[in-house]
Amino acid sequence: MLEGYGVARGLCLVGILGILGAGTGCGQLKKLRQENQQLNETISGLQQENAELSSKASRYESELSRLENTRRDLEAKLKGTGATVRIKNGTVSVLLPGAVLFDSGQTTLRPQSKATLKKIAGILKTSAAGEIVRIEGHTDNDPVVRHKDKYKSNWELSAARAAAVLHYMVEECGVSPARVYIAGFGQYQPMTDNKSKTGKAKNRRVEFVIVPKGGG
Repeated sequence: MLEGYGVARGLCLVGILGILGAGTGCGQLKKLRQENQQLNETISGLQQENAELSSKASRYESELSRLENTRRDLEAKLKGTGATVRIKNGTVSVLLPGAVLFDSGQTTLRPQSKATLKKIAGILKTSAAGEIVRIEGHTDNDPVVRHKDKYKSNWELSAARAAAVLHYMVEECGVSPARVYIAGFGQYQPMTDNKSKTGKAKNRRVEFVIVPKGGG
């Protein structure tokens, strides 16, 4: 009799443990399913992000290729003028050394510079038709001395030089005044250091920056 009772009790305990085990197994399965769903959502998000990055990279490469082709085209057309063409902050820029345009400390265009400016104007009216062009003046870091009464600093000097170029392009070369504007940066956007005469000469320049649509 006692033996039968013990067997029955053992069977009951096994049953209870089985029920508890089954409940624990269901909980773990539910948890695994939730983790699996979260993992799938994470993977889906990463795949979408990767697709977006790939698309951006493709657009970037396409734009870079377009800019480089434009740079080469302009450089070929301006060969022999003293101008160089570079890609600058996502734009194409035509660069003229200050020595080509002005005598030291002056803002009056040198006569020999006008043929080059006419050529650049012709290109702006054809190859860059419809684009806005920013004419930038840049100087070295030497302070203004001889014409301090006219130009308080290199900001004023660089802006006056850019304005002289703009007036010639508009008044003598037929560039639309609605397409051009000036900026004077003084010595604050150098291409190289100002420790040598060569460096200073490189920093004294005027740039024609073809501004992207929507840019400024």
